Amino acid sequence: MQFARRTALALGVASAAALALPAAAASAAPVAHQVAAAPAVRAAVSSQDRTWMVAAHQSNLTEIAAGKAAQQKATSQKVRDLGAMFIRDHTANDTKLTAAAKTLGVDLPGRPNAQQRAALASVAAKSGAAFDSAWIASQITGHRQTLAATDTELSSGSNATVLSLARATRPVVAHHLEELVAAGGGSVSSVGAGTGGQAAFGEAGPGLALTGLGVLMAGAAGALVLRRRTAE
Repeated sequence: MQFARRTALALGVASAAALALPAAAASAAPVAHQVAAAPAVRAAVSSQDRTWMVAAHQSNLTEIAAGKAAQQKATSQKVRDLGAMFIRDHTANDTKLTAAAKTLGVDLPGRPNAQQRAALASVAAKSGAAFDSAWIASQITGHRQTLAATDTELSSGSNATVLSLARATRPVVAHHLEELVAAGGGSVSSVGAGTGGQAAFGEAGPGLALTGLGVLMAGAAGALVLRRRTAE
């Protein structure tokens, strides 16, 4: 009788343990999944994604600061209008960017980089028409750099959220660049060539001068031959 009771008790304990194990495993599974999932989200943000987010954020900060400077010092209404547009658009872009960076765990700097700060200071030191010209030139350079960085992200980035931000940013920056170049009296294609257009124009000048000199020399030679024949 005692043996039967002991056997039944042992079977009961084993059954309870068997039932408890799956329940414990099931309750632990979501926790383990959550722990494993967190690093996966961070890993999905590549070095390229992080680089673009930092560069785009600093570009936004620079353009916002430049826009404010234009409101204070520009003599041209066009420059003031561009500055107001930059403040509006880059503030909107940066609001989305900083929110995404917080979600993705990407640390963003609190100010533009050293080169951008130097450019802002250089432009701010000017006044009158010189300020307007320097402001447009500086902004063309900055927007070209941002556009190039954004194209790199679109071709080499991996995180879906960051790529979405880059796709939304590109047309805004491209539009700004078009407006800047038009304000400076050029075209986007000429800006894209850098100083190549100026170099080509500079080389054409001597070429035309040499051509004109050759024409004059040929004319002088012809006149000399004609005089000799007349004398004979």
